[in-house]
Parts: sequence; structure tokens; C-alpha cells
Amino acid sequence: MLYGIIFFVMLFSYYELPKEHRKLFQTFYTTLEYFFLGYILWLNIKNKNFKKIMLVCSILFLAFQIFYFFEAKLIRLDSIPIAIETILIFIYIIYFFYEFSKKTTGEYIYYHYCFWISIGILLYLGGSFFFNILINNLNPQEVETFGKMTFIAEILKNILFALAIYFYSRFPVVKIKSRSFQIPNLDMV
Repeated sequence: MLYGIIFFVMLFSYYELPKEHRKLFQTFYTTLEYFFLGYILWLNIKNKNFKKIMLVCSILFLAFQIFYFFEAKLIRLDSIPIAIETILIFIYIIYFFYEFSKKTTGEYIYYHYCFWISIGILLYLGGSFFFNILINNLNPQEVETFGKMTFIAEILKNILFALAIYFYSRFPVVKIKSRSFQIPNLDMV
């Protein structure tokens, strides 16, 4: 919910900013979004080695963001950092699904709130990925036309995040079992 409030306010305040501050705003927005989404996945991934990889990738992403801010000329959008953010978050989500599929507890993944957040992120970032990469090469009419199409991915993400909040309130710690894996006690002595 905090994610929605923060980013909603940030998006609507963007056009109120002077043009010379928009590059800083976009860099901050992309960085904050990456760390927020990455942190949610960090909490749900159990493998310590993968968490170390996530930490290294996050530090490298932050260093890249700082470098990009000072060295790149912004046309419309910070396309390269958004592409890197999207690819990294996709990798984290794929690993989350992989790790969850290796569990033998018999839990249904769709009862886990992070499943719905992950699907929402996949739709949101995947639905706007190519638009965000190509936005600096489009004319203003194309930006307006295709930009509206990314709202579909945004709406779906918000619906799935609401569903995640629902599942988190119903099943804060996933304890739903599809079947029992208890071994019978055959000791007759």
C-alpha cells in the first residue's frame, strides 16, 4: 500500500517540477522502484547465496544510476536504467518461482502474497518494457498513443497488488497444505 501511495504522488508531481530537476526525479524514481520491488523479493527468497548476488547487483545498479545521472543526456526518459531494472527484477522473480517450486511442503503458490506481487510486477514491467526502451526514439504523437497502452499494465499491477494484500491478510504465513507428507509409524515393538 505504501508503494502505491508513494509512487502515485511521485507520478502526479512530475509535471509540476522544473525541467532541470526532472532528470534527478526520474533517476530517484527508477532507483526507488528497483529497491522497493527488490526488497519485497529479498524478503521472500530464502537462498543466502542468491541474496548475496541480489546485494551485489543492487550495489552495481546504484553505482550505474549515479554514473548515468552525471554522464547521460536525458531526452524523455531514463531508458537504459529502466531496462536494467526490469531485467534484474525479472531474474529475481524467476528465481523466486524456481525456489518456491523446489519446496516439498505442498503449499499452494497462489496463497502466497509474493506470488501475486510477482505476477503484478511481471505484467507491469513487461507491459511497458519495450515502450520505455523506445520512448526516446518516438515522436510525440506515438508517445501519447502508446503511453496510454502502458496504463493497462499499471491497472493490472494495482489489481494484483490489492489481491496480494488480501492474501497477506488471510494467510500472513503460508500454512496451507495440499497434502500431508508424514511418514507412518510402522514400529510395532
